[in-house]
Amino acid sequence: MKHVLRFFRRAGLLLLLAALALFTLCGCTPELPLPSGFSQEAGSPAASPPDSGVAPAATVPIIAAPTELPTTASQETTLPEPETSAPPPVEDESWKLLLVNASHPVPEGYDVTLKALRNGQYVDERIYPELQQMFDDARAQEIYPLINESYRSAERQQDILDKYTASYEANGYGHDAALQKALETVALPGTSEHQLGLALDIVSEYGGNSVVWDWLRENCWKYGFILRYPQDKAELTGISYEPWHFRYVGVQAAREITEQGLCLEEYLAQQGN
Repeated sequence: MKHVLRFFRRAGLLLLLAALALFTLCGCTPELPLPSGFSQEAGSPAASPPDSGVAPAATVPIIAAPTELPTTASQETTLPEPETSAPPPVEDESWKLLLVNASHPVPEGYDVTLKALRNGQYVDERIYPELQQMFDDARAQEIYPLINESYRSAERQQDILDKYTASYEANGYGHDAALQKALETVALPGTSEHQLGLALDIVSEYGGNSVVWDWLRENCWKYGFILRYPQDKAELTGISYEPWHFRYVGVQAAREITEQGLCLEEYLAQQGN
């Protein structure tokens, strides 16, 4: 009996081996069970049957692609807007055209920073550069101007007025008449441009005033000065002709006043001041 059973086992094994050989020769490979969720393609998730109603699972790449391309040197770079500073404040230049006469006294509390000149005179320091340039240019042409009156305090102005009044009294004028005569040339304290430090009485350093005055009348506007009391403007200025008296008003105003033949009162009226 044992020999019979052994025979059948060997026969069955041979039959199984023969069947496998037959399948191999025919190109058929028996389906073997795979782990759940995998298809025949190794490592790929199994696709659901077309009629199952379940969407196929997405394929997960080995390395995820970056969501943005790296910035390269050739790409545009947006720079931050530069910080802008506030514009410098506009300088108030109204002082250049400040009108002072019998009807317009020096403003209360008016202050001026003075610059000392070599002969003991003083001017508003703001006009010094143009004044120095004017004198340098004149001397280069052998014209030698000299300032003999510039800034005056109210006290100094009063002293000058008193001297002129006394001089007319000595020539036979009564006090009131002498004062009125003096006021044609000398302003009352508080109404003189000399108290601004912007007005200058200029003569010649070596004699021959007319040569200096002629040069100044022709050239002073280039440096911001005007002949303040022209010969034909006494009714408007209230002061008789003074060929020695020059006033700083700034280059632009000086040019316009000179070109149009105006006095300062006319120019300011024209400007609406």
